[in-house]
Amino acid sequence: MTSCLSILLIVAACFAHAAFGSVIVCEYSSVYLSCPQRQVLYVHSGVYGRTQGAVICPHPLIHMTSCVSTTSTAKVQSLCNGQNLCRLTASNEILGDPCPGTYKYLEVTYACF
Repeated sequence: MTSCLSILLIVAACFAHAAFGSVIVCEYSSVYLSCPQRQVLYVHSGVYGRTQGAVICPHPLIHMTSCVSTTSTAKVQSLCNGQNLCRLTASNEILGDPCPGTYKYLEVTYACF
């Protein structure tokens, strides 16, 4: 029981010093993710496609709202995990095109440890 309590306290201490964030980047745009000094990024998810209507990244070319790249999270993780600063561009060339003809966006959730 004592070892479980110790592990729980260590995990809680790590999260107490972690910064969490999320960002949405419209197609053809870029964003920088960054962490405080001596901390690095950990990407939880990087969903590229479209799951909402024109509420997010309005554009006349929204033909479908149920498409996501199956590889975008892994790609964003490979670009950013372990880095202090990371530049992401929401583009078909980098993340694939899960819904041709539809204007997309990249939604990233991340933490700094």
